[in-house]
Amino acid sequence: MPENIEKAVERIRKEYGHYVEAKMLRGRYRLFQATSVYNKEKGRSDKVTKYLGWFTDDGIFIPAEHRDERTKELKEIEKQEKERLSALPDSQNEPGMKKADEGIRKKETERHERDILRALSMDARKTIPELVKITGIKDTAVAYHLRNLERRYDIEYVLEIDIERFGYVDYVAFGKFVDKKPALNLMKGELESYPYVQAAMITKGEYDIVVLLVAESNSSARGTLYDFTRSVMSSYDIEWTMSPAYFSGLGFIPLRKEFFNVLKEKVWKRTRESPRPEHDQITEIEYNVLMAMNKNAAADFASIDREIGVDRGRSNYVYHRLINRGMIKRATINMRNLPSRFDTLFILNTINIDNWSKGRERFMLELIKENELQVDTYSFICDIMSPKGVLLMAHVFKDQNPGAIAERLIGDVGGARIYEIIVTDIIVGSVNSRLSDKIRTGQYEILVSRYNYDPEKLKETINGSR
Repeated sequence: MPENIEKAVERIRKEYGHYVEAKMLRGRYRLFQATSVYNKEKGRSDKVTKYLGWFTDDGIFIPAEHRDERTKELKEIEKQEKERLSALPDSQNEPGMKKADEGIRKKETERHERDILRALSMDARKTIPELVKITGIKDTAVAYHLRNLERRYDIEYVLEIDIERFGYVDYVAFGKFVDKKPALNLMKGELESYPYVQAAMITKGEYDIVVLLVAESNSSARGTLYDFTRSVMSSYDIEWTMSPAYFSGLGFIPLRKEFFNVLKEKVWKRTRESPRPEHDQITEIEYNVLMAMNKNAAADFASIDREIGVDRGRSNYVYHRLINRGMIKRATINMRNLPSRFDTLFILNTINIDNWSKGRERFMLELIKENELQVDTYSFICDIMSPKGVLLMAHVFKDQNPGAIAERLIGDVGGARIYEIIVTDIIVGSVNSRLSDKIRTGQYEILVSRYNYDPEKLKETINGSR
Protein backbone atom coordinates (compact mmCIF):
# COMPACT_ATOMS: atom_id res chain seq x y z
CA MET A 1 0.00 0.00 0.00
CA PRO A 2 1.39 3.46 -0.87
CA GLU A 3 2.70 5.38 2.14
CA ASN A 4 0.36 8.36 1.72
CA ILE A 5 -2.71 6.10 1.68
CA GLU A 6 -1.41 4.08 4.64
CA LYS A 7 -1.03 7.30 6.66
CA ALA A 8 -4.53 8.44 5.67
CA VAL A 9 -5.97 5.10 6.84
CA GLU A 10 -4.24 5.43 10.21
CA ARG A 11 -5.50 9.00 10.63
CA ILE A 12 -9.10 8.01 9.84
CA ARG A 13 -8.81 4.97 12.10
CA LYS A 14 -7.96 7.24 15.03
CA GLU A 15 -10.65 9.82 14.30
CA TYR A 16 -13.39 7.40 13.24
CA GLY A 17 -13.20 5.29 16.37
CA HIS A 18 -13.72 1.96 14.58
CA TYR A 19 -11.40 -0.53 13.01
CA VAL A 20 -11.08 0.24 9.31
CA GLU A 21 -9.06 -1.39 6.56
CA ALA A 22 -8.19 -0.48 2.97
CA LYS A 23 -8.30 -2.93 0.08
CA MET A 24 -7.44 -2.61 -3.60
CA LEU A 25 -10.70 -3.09 -5.51
CA ARG A 26 -11.48 -2.22 -9.14
CA GLY A 27 -8.29 -0.22 -9.54
CA ARG A 28 -8.68 1.89 -6.38
CA TYR A 29 -7.85 1.63 -2.69
CA ARG A 30 -11.22 1.49 -0.94
CA LEU A 31 -11.91 1.86 2.78
CA PHE A 32 -14.11 -0.55 4.74
CA GLN A 33 -15.30 -0.68 8.33
CA ALA A 34 -14.80 -4.13 9.81
CA THR A 35 -16.98 -5.16 12.74
CA SER A 36 -18.87 -8.20 14.00
CA VAL A 37 -22.54 -8.91 14.72
CA TYR A 38 -23.73 -11.76 16.93
CA ASN A 39 -25.85 -14.26 14.99
CA LYS A 40 -28.35 -15.93 17.38
CA GLU A 41 -29.26 -18.69 14.94
CA LYS A 42 -25.64 -19.70 14.37
CA GLY A 43 -24.58 -19.01 17.95
CA ARG A 44 -21.53 -17.03 16.86
CA SER A 45 -20.43 -13.65 15.62
CA ASP A 46 -20.36 -12.90 11.90
CA LYS A 47 -17.92 -10.46 10.35
CA VAL A 48 -19.66 -7.49 8.71
CA THR A 49 -17.97 -4.97 6.46
CA LYS A 50 -19.30 -1.62 5.37
CA TYR A 51 -17.97 0.39 2.44
CA LEU A 52 -16.88 3.85 3.59
CA GLY A 53 -15.28 5.41 0.51
CA TRP A 54 -12.12 5.48 -1.62
CA PHE A 55 -8.73 7.18 -1.88
CA THR A 56 -7.28 9.19 -4.72
CA ASP A 57 -3.73 8.36 -5.81
CA ASP A 58 -2.63 11.29 -3.66
CA GLY A 59 -4.17 9.89 -0.47
CA ILE A 60 -7.28 12.07 -0.39
CA PHE A 61 -10.24 10.22 1.14
CA ILE A 62 -13.54 10.51 -0.76
CA PRO A 63 -16.44 9.33 1.49
CA ALA A 64 -19.26 7.21 0.11
CA GLU A 65 -22.79 8.56 0.36
CA HIS A 66 -24.63 6.84 3.25
CA ARG A 67 -27.57 8.16 5.19
CA ASP A 68 -26.45 7.40 8.72
CA GLU A 69 -24.64 9.01 11.64
CA ARG A 70 -21.27 7.52 10.75
CA THR A 71 -21.39 9.21 7.35
CA LYS A 72 -21.82 12.51 9.18
CA GLU A 73 -18.64 11.72 11.09
CA LEU A 74 -16.81 10.94 7.86
CA LYS A 75 -18.04 14.17 6.35
CA GLU A 76 -16.70 15.98 9.40
CA ILE A 77 -13.31 14.41 8.73
CA GLU A 78 -13.55 15.59 5.13
CA LYS A 79 -14.54 19.06 6.35
CA GLN A 80 -11.50 19.22 8.60
CA GLU A 81 -9.31 18.21 5.69
CA LYS A 82 -10.80 20.96 3.54
CA GLU A 83 -10.26 23.51 6.30
CA ARG A 84 -6.66 22.38 6.61
CA LEU A 85 -6.12 22.82 2.86
CA SER A 86 -7.82 26.19 2.68
CA ALA A 87 -6.48 27.68 5.91
CA LEU A 88 -5.50 31.33 5.53
CA PRO A 89 -2.35 32.89 7.06
CA ASP A 90 -2.82 34.47 10.50
CA SER A 91 -2.37 37.95 9.05
CA GLN A 92 -5.61 37.50 7.17
CA ASN A 93 -7.70 37.12 10.31
CA GLU A 94 -8.23 40.87 10.52
CA PRO A 95 -11.82 41.66 9.37
CA GLY A 96 -10.90 44.02 6.53
CA MET A 97 -8.12 41.86 5.12
CA LYS A 98 -10.14 38.69 5.57
CA LYS A 99 -13.02 40.10 3.52
CA ALA A 100 -10.67 41.21 0.73
CA ASP A 101 -8.86 37.90 0.73
CA GLU A 102 -12.13 35.99 0.61
CA GLY A 103 -13.02 37.87 -2.57
CA ILE A 104 -9.63 37.02 -4.09
CA ARG A 105 -9.95 33.38 -3.05
CA LYS A 106 -13.46 33.20 -4.53
CA LYS A 107 -12.21 34.45 -7.89
CA GLU A 108 -9.28 32.02 -7.75
CA THR A 109 -11.66 29.16 -6.94
CA GLU A 110 -13.92 30.07 -9.86
CA ARG A 111 -10.90 30.21 -12.18
CA HIS A 112 -9.64 26.82 -11.00
CA GLU A 113 -13.09 25.30 -11.36
CA ARG A 114 -13.45 26.69 -14.88
CA ASP A 115 -10.04 25.26 -15.79
CA ILE A 116 -11.05 21.84 -14.48
CA LEU A 117 -14.46 21.86 -16.16
CA ARG A 118 -13.01 22.98 -19.49
CA ALA A 119 -10.25 20.35 -19.36
CA LEU A 120 -12.71 17.55 -18.56
CA SER A 121 -15.16 18.78 -21.19
CA MET A 122 -12.49 18.30 -23.85
CA ASP A 123 -11.08 15.09 -22.34
CA ALA A 124 -12.89 13.54 -19.39
CA ARG A 125 -10.03 11.08 -18.90
CA LYS A 126 -7.63 13.75 -17.66
CA THR A 127 -5.81 12.51 -14.57
CA ILE A 128 -5.24 14.43 -11.34
CA PRO A 129 -1.56 15.08 -12.23
CA GLU A 130 -2.62 16.41 -15.65
CA LEU A 131 -5.18 18.71 -14.01
CA VAL A 132 -2.48 19.89 -11.60
CA LYS A 133 -0.38 21.04 -14.58
CA ILE A 134 -3.38 22.79 -16.14
CA THR A 135 -4.57 24.59 -12.98
CA GLY A 136 -1.23 25.18 -11.27
CA ILE A 137 -2.58 24.11 -7.87
CA LYS A 138 -1.80 21.13 -5.65
CA ASP A 139 -3.21 17.66 -6.26
CA THR A 140 -5.16 17.80 -2.98
CA ALA A 141 -6.83 21.04 -4.08
CA VAL A 142 -7.64 19.60 -7.52
CA ALA A 143 -9.27 16.56 -5.92
CA TYR A 144 -11.25 18.83 -3.59
CA HIS A 145 -12.52 21.07 -6.42
CA LEU A 146 -13.33 18.08 -8.62
CA ARG A 147 -15.41 16.44 -5.91
CA ASN A 148 -17.35 19.67 -5.33
CA LEU A 149 -18.03 20.11 -9.05
CA GLU A 150 -19.23 16.52 -9.44
CA ARG A 151 -21.69 17.01 -6.58
CA ARG A 152 -22.86 20.51 -7.52
CA TYR A 153 -23.55 19.78 -11.17
CA ASP A 154 -24.32 16.04 -10.93
CA ILE A 155 -21.62 15.39 -13.53
CA GLU A 156 -21.72 12.21 -15.62
CA TYR A 157 -18.89 11.08 -17.86
CA VAL A 158 -20.04 10.19 -21.37
CA LEU A 159 -18.68 9.60 -24.87
CA GLU A 160 -19.14 12.01 -27.72
CA ILE A 161 -19.59 9.58 -30.62
CA ASP A 162 -19.54 10.55 -34.30
CA ILE A 163 -22.53 8.59 -35.58
CA GLU A 164 -21.82 9.63 -39.18
CA ARG A 165 -18.82 7.27 -39.06
CA PHE A 166 -21.34 4.46 -38.54
CA GLY A 167 -23.51 5.57 -41.46
CA TYR A 168 -26.14 7.43 -39.42
CA VAL A 169 -27.44 10.99 -39.71
CA ASP A 170 -28.94 13.27 -37.05
CA TYR A 171 -32.47 14.53 -37.68
CA VAL A 172 -34.68 17.04 -35.90
CA ALA A 173 -38.49 16.94 -36.16
CA PHE A 174 -40.77 19.83 -35.17
CA GLY A 175 -44.42 19.06 -34.38
CA LYS A 176 -47.36 21.44 -34.02
CA PHE A 177 -50.74 20.18 -32.78
CA VAL A 178 -53.71 21.74 -34.57
CA ASP A 179 -56.08 21.38 -31.62
CA LYS A 180 -55.89 18.97 -28.69
CA LYS A 181 -52.73 17.17 -27.53
CA PRO A 182 -52.16 13.59 -26.29
CA ALA A 183 -51.29 12.95 -22.66
CA LEU A 184 -47.66 13.61 -21.80
CA ASN A 185 -47.06 10.17 -20.27
CA LEU A 186 -48.31 8.48 -23.44
CA MET A 187 -45.90 10.43 -25.62
CA LYS A 188 -43.03 9.83 -23.22
CA GLY A 189 -43.63 6.07 -22.94
CA GLU A 190 -44.01 5.61 -26.68
CA LEU A 191 -41.01 7.75 -27.68
CA GLU A 192 -38.77 5.97 -25.18
CA SER A 193 -39.52 2.68 -26.92
CA TYR A 194 -37.89 3.90 -30.16
CA PRO A 195 -34.10 3.44 -29.89
CA TYR A 196 -33.58 5.87 -32.78
CA VAL A 197 -35.04 8.72 -30.68
CA GLN A 198 -32.25 10.32 -28.61
CA ALA A 199 -34.09 13.32 -27.15
CA ALA A 200 -37.65 14.67 -27.10
CA MET A 201 -38.79 18.02 -25.72
CA ILE A 202 -42.20 19.47 -24.98
CA THR A 203 -42.17 23.11 -26.05
CA LYS A 204 -44.23 26.32 -26.20
CA GLY A 205 -44.25 28.70 -29.12
CA GLU A 206 -43.89 27.95 -32.79
CA TYR A 207 -43.93 24.18 -32.08
CA ASP A 208 -45.33 21.89 -29.37
CA ILE A 209 -42.82 19.06 -29.56
CA VAL A 210 -39.25 18.75 -30.85
CA VAL A 211 -37.69 15.31 -31.41
CA LEU A 212 -34.02 14.60 -32.13
CA LEU A 213 -33.36 11.22 -33.69
CA VAL A 214 -30.77 9.32 -35.71
CA ALA A 215 -31.40 7.23 -38.81
CA GLU A 216 -29.51 5.78 -41.77
CA SER A 217 -31.63 7.54 -44.37
CA ASN A 218 -34.46 10.02 -44.91
CA SER A 219 -36.91 7.18 -45.43
CA SER A 220 -35.84 5.51 -42.18
CA ALA A 221 -36.29 8.79 -40.27
CA ARG A 222 -39.72 9.31 -41.83
CA GLY A 223 -40.64 5.72 -40.92
CA THR A 224 -39.79 6.30 -37.24
CA LEU A 225 -41.84 9.49 -37.19
CA TYR A 226 -44.74 7.81 -38.99
CA ASP A 227 -44.77 4.84 -36.58
CA PHE A 228 -44.76 7.15 -33.58
CA THR A 229 -47.56 9.30 -34.98
CA ARG A 230 -49.66 6.29 -35.88
CA SER A 231 -49.24 4.62 -32.47
CA VAL A 232 -49.93 7.68 -30.27
CA MET A 233 -51.37 10.46 -32.39
CA SER A 234 -53.65 8.71 -34.84
CA SER A 235 -56.63 10.59 -33.40
CA TYR A 236 -54.81 13.94 -33.17
CA ASP A 237 -54.09 16.51 -35.85
CA ILE A 238 -50.41 17.39 -35.99
CA GLU A 239 -48.18 19.08 -38.54
CA TRP A 240 -44.62 17.75 -38.78
CA THR A 241 -41.51 19.40 -40.22
CA MET A 242 -38.33 17.34 -40.30
CA SER A 243 -34.76 18.09 -41.37
CA PRO A 244 -31.27 16.59 -41.21
CA ALA A 245 -29.22 18.25 -38.47
CA TYR A 246 -25.51 18.94 -38.83
CA PHE A 247 -23.89 19.59 -35.46
CA SER A 248 -21.07 22.12 -35.29
CA GLY A 249 -19.08 20.65 -32.41
CA LEU A 250 -20.45 23.04 -29.78
CA GLY A 251 -22.57 20.63 -27.78
CA PHE A 252 -24.14 17.38 -28.89
CA ILE A 253 -26.95 14.96 -28.05
CA PRO A 254 -25.72 12.04 -25.88
CA LEU A 255 -26.71 8.62 -27.24
CA ARG A 256 -29.24 6.72 -25.14
CA LYS A 257 -28.24 3.25 -24.02
CA GLU A 258 -31.17 1.86 -26.04
CA PHE A 259 -29.44 2.97 -29.24
CA PHE A 260 -26.69 0.43 -28.65
CA ASN A 261 -29.21 -2.30 -29.49
CA VAL A 262 -29.31 -0.72 -32.95
CA LEU A 263 -25.57 -0.09 -33.10
CA LYS A 264 -24.99 -3.81 -32.58
CA GLU A 265 -26.00 -4.24 -36.23
CA LYS A 266 -22.68 -2.57 -37.09
CA VAL A 267 -20.65 -5.32 -35.41
CA TRP A 268 -18.59 -7.08 -38.08
CA LYS A 269 -18.73 -10.87 -38.44
CA ARG A 270 -16.03 -12.54 -40.48
CA THR A 271 -17.26 -14.31 -43.59
CA ARG A 272 -15.74 -15.28 -46.92
CA GLU A 273 -17.46 -12.29 -48.50
CA SER A 274 -16.42 -9.96 -45.64
CA PRO A 275 -12.86 -10.88 -44.57
CA ARG A 276 -12.36 -7.53 -42.78
CA PRO A 277 -14.64 -4.78 -41.35
CA GLU A 278 -16.10 -2.14 -43.65
CA HIS A 279 -15.44 1.54 -42.90
CA ASP A 280 -18.65 1.84 -40.85
CA GLN A 281 -18.29 -1.47 -38.99
CA ILE A 282 -16.67 -2.30 -35.66
CA THR A 283 -15.44 -5.48 -34.03
CA GLU A 284 -17.22 -7.03 -31.08
CA ILE A 285 -14.60 -5.83 -28.62
CA GLU A 286 -14.89 -2.28 -30.02
CA TYR A 287 -18.64 -2.46 -29.52
CA ASN A 288 -18.22 -3.67 -25.92
CA VAL A 289 -15.76 -0.88 -25.12
CA LEU A 290 -18.10 1.73 -26.62
CA MET A 291 -21.03 0.45 -24.59
CA ALA A 292 -19.04 0.27 -21.34
CA MET A 293 -17.54 3.74 -21.75
CA ASN A 294 -20.85 5.30 -22.73
CA LYS A 295 -22.00 4.38 -19.21
CA ASN A 296 -18.87 5.88 -17.63
CA ALA A 297 -16.29 7.40 -19.95
CA ALA A 298 -13.92 8.07 -17.03
CA ALA A 299 -13.84 4.49 -15.73
CA ASP A 300 -10.35 3.08 -15.35
CA PHE A 301 -9.39 0.74 -18.16
CA ALA A 302 -8.54 -2.09 -15.76
CA SER A 303 -12.17 -2.21 -14.57
CA ILE A 304 -13.42 -2.06 -18.18
CA ASP A 305 -11.11 -4.96 -19.06
CA ARG A 306 -12.66 -7.00 -16.27
CA GLU A 307 -16.21 -5.95 -17.16
CA ILE A 308 -15.97 -7.04 -20.80
CA GLY A 309 -13.68 -9.99 -20.10
CA VAL A 310 -10.50 -9.11 -22.01
CA ASP A 311 -6.78 -9.05 -21.24
CA ARG A 312 -5.43 -6.17 -19.20
CA GLY A 313 -4.72 -3.10 -21.34
CA ARG A 314 -6.92 -4.23 -24.22
CA SER A 315 -9.72 -1.68 -23.69
CA ASN A 316 -7.15 1.15 -23.51
CA TYR A 317 -5.79 0.13 -26.92
CA VAL A 318 -9.28 -0.22 -28.43
CA TYR A 319 -10.38 3.18 -27.08
CA HIS A 320 -7.49 4.99 -28.75
CA ARG A 321 -8.02 3.00 -31.95
CA LEU A 322 -11.64 4.19 -32.07
CA ILE A 323 -10.47 7.78 -31.55
CA ASN A 324 -7.99 7.42 -34.42
CA ARG A 325 -10.80 6.07 -36.61
CA GLY A 326 -12.87 9.14 -35.71
CA MET A 327 -15.72 7.08 -34.24
CA ILE A 328 -15.12 8.55 -30.79
CA LYS A 329 -14.64 12.32 -30.80
CA ARG A 330 -13.79 12.49 -27.12
CA ALA A 331 -14.67 11.40 -23.61
CA THR A 332 -16.50 14.36 -22.10
CA ILE A 333 -18.82 15.43 -19.30
CA ASN A 334 -22.51 16.20 -19.00
CA MET A 335 -23.59 18.60 -16.25
CA ARG A 336 -27.07 17.39 -15.39
CA ASN A 337 -27.91 19.81 -12.58
CA LEU A 338 -27.74 23.45 -13.62
CA PRO A 339 -29.36 26.40 -11.80
CA SER A 340 -31.10 27.52 -15.00
CA ARG A 341 -34.75 28.62 -15.00
CA PHE A 342 -35.51 26.92 -18.31
CA ASP A 343 -34.04 26.18 -21.73
CA THR A 344 -34.95 27.92 -24.97
CA LEU A 345 -34.62 26.74 -28.56
CA PHE A 346 -33.85 29.38 -31.15
CA ILE A 347 -34.46 28.86 -34.86
CA LEU A 348 -32.67 31.29 -37.14
CA ASN A 349 -34.56 30.91 -40.40
CA THR A 350 -32.52 32.23 -43.34
CA ILE A 351 -34.62 34.27 -45.74
CA ASN A 352 -31.90 36.16 -47.67
CA ILE A 353 -28.67 34.21 -48.11
CA ASP A 354 -26.60 37.22 -49.29
CA ASN A 355 -27.45 39.35 -46.25
CA TRP A 356 -27.03 36.36 -43.95
CA SER A 357 -23.56 35.63 -45.36
CA LYS A 358 -22.46 39.19 -44.66
CA GLY A 359 -23.30 38.83 -40.97
CA ARG A 360 -22.03 35.26 -40.56
CA GLU A 361 -18.68 36.44 -39.18
CA ARG A 362 -20.31 38.35 -36.30
CA PHE A 363 -22.71 35.49 -35.66
CA MET A 364 -19.90 32.93 -35.29
CA LEU A 365 -18.04 35.25 -32.95
CA GLU A 366 -21.14 35.50 -30.75
CA LEU A 367 -21.38 31.72 -30.54
CA ILE A 368 -17.89 31.25 -29.10
CA LYS A 369 -17.72 34.20 -26.73
CA GLU A 370 -17.10 33.21 -23.12
CA ASN A 371 -19.60 34.06 -20.40
CA GLU A 372 -19.44 34.48 -16.62
CA LEU A 373 -20.97 31.07 -15.99
CA GLN A 374 -19.33 27.67 -15.60
CA VAL A 375 -21.18 26.22 -18.58
CA ASP A 376 -21.47 27.01 -22.28
CA THR A 377 -24.22 29.45 -23.21
CA TYR A 378 -25.51 27.05 -25.85
CA SER A 379 -26.14 23.33 -25.21
CA PHE A 380 -25.93 22.56 -28.90
CA ILE A 381 -25.82 24.28 -32.28
CA CYS A 382 -26.67 22.65 -35.59
CA ASP A 383 -27.48 23.59 -39.17
CA ILE A 384 -30.89 22.51 -40.47
CA MET A 385 -32.52 22.51 -43.89
CA SER A 386 -36.22 22.93 -43.08
CA PRO A 387 -36.67 25.58 -41.89
CA LYS A 388 -33.35 26.49 -43.51
CA GLY A 389 -30.91 28.02 -41.08
CA VAL A 390 -29.57 27.28 -37.60
CA LEU A 391 -31.05 25.62 -34.50
CA LEU A 392 -29.60 26.47 -31.08
CA MET A 393 -30.49 25.56 -27.52
CA ALA A 394 -29.60 28.02 -24.75
CA HIS A 395 -29.80 27.90 -20.95
CA VAL A 396 -31.76 30.80 -19.48
CA PHE A 397 -30.51 31.64 -15.99
CA LYS A 398 -31.77 33.96 -13.28
CA ASP A 399 -32.26 37.55 -14.42
CA GLN A 400 -31.81 36.50 -18.06
CA ASN A 401 -34.36 37.11 -20.78
CA PRO A 402 -34.65 34.92 -23.90
CA GLY A 403 -35.31 38.07 -25.89
CA ALA A 404 -31.91 39.47 -24.92
CA ILE A 405 -30.23 36.25 -26.06
CA ALA A 406 -32.14 36.44 -29.34
CA GLU A 407 -31.02 40.04 -29.80
CA ARG A 408 -27.39 39.06 -29.29
CA LEU A 409 -27.75 36.23 -31.79
CA ILE A 410 -29.41 38.16 -34.55
CA GLY A 411 -28.10 41.67 -33.72
CA ASP A 412 -27.37 43.57 -36.90
CA VAL A 413 -27.19 40.37 -38.93
CA GLY A 414 -29.71 40.61 -41.74
CA GLY A 415 -31.32 37.97 -43.88
CA ALA A 416 -32.77 35.82 -41.07
CA ARG A 417 -35.87 35.63 -38.89
CA ILE A 418 -35.53 34.23 -35.36
CA TYR A 419 -38.10 32.14 -33.49
CA GLU A 420 -38.02 31.49 -29.72
CA ILE A 421 -39.35 28.13 -28.47
CA ILE A 422 -39.50 27.60 -24.70
CA VAL A 423 -38.64 24.07 -23.55
CA THR A 424 -41.08 23.12 -20.79
CA ASP A 425 -39.96 19.51 -20.35
CA ILE A 426 -37.41 17.05 -21.72
CA ILE A 427 -39.33 13.78 -21.72
CA VAL A 428 -36.76 11.52 -23.41
CA GLY A 429 -32.97 11.53 -23.22
CA SER A 430 -30.94 14.63 -22.50
CA VAL A 431 -28.91 17.38 -24.11
CA ASN A 432 -25.28 17.98 -23.30
CA SER A 433 -24.07 20.73 -20.97
CA ARG A 434 -20.35 21.37 -20.55
CA LEU A 435 -17.69 24.10 -20.79
CA SER A 436 -15.98 23.80 -24.17
CA ASP A 437 -12.58 25.13 -25.14
CA LYS A 438 -13.68 27.72 -27.70
CA ILE A 439 -10.23 27.76 -29.28
CA ARG A 440 -10.83 24.19 -30.44
CA THR A 441 -14.03 24.86 -32.37
CA GLY A 442 -14.87 25.01 -36.06
CA GLN A 443 -16.05 28.61 -35.62
CA TYR A 444 -12.64 29.67 -34.32
CA GLU A 445 -10.84 27.95 -37.21
CA ILE A 446 -13.10 29.62 -39.80
CA LEU A 447 -12.63 33.06 -38.26
CA VAL A 448 -8.85 32.61 -38.42
CA SER A 449 -8.57 30.93 -41.83
CA ARG A 450 -11.39 32.57 -43.79
CA TYR A 451 -11.80 35.94 -42.08
CA ASN A 452 -8.08 36.43 -41.32
CA TYR A 453 -8.47 37.04 -37.59
CA ASP A 454 -5.20 37.22 -35.67
CA PRO A 455 -5.28 34.12 -33.40
CA GLU A 456 -4.01 35.93 -30.29
CA LYS A 457 -6.33 38.91 -30.70
CA LEU A 458 -9.24 36.53 -31.32
CA LYS A 459 -8.46 34.72 -28.07
CA GLU A 460 -8.50 38.07 -26.25
CA THR A 461 -11.86 38.92 -27.85
CA ILE A 462 -13.35 35.57 -26.83
CA ASN A 463 -12.10 35.69 -23.23
CA GLY A 464 -12.60 39.44 -22.85
CA SER A 465 -16.37 39.01 -23.04
CA ARG A 466 -16.41 37.35 -19.61
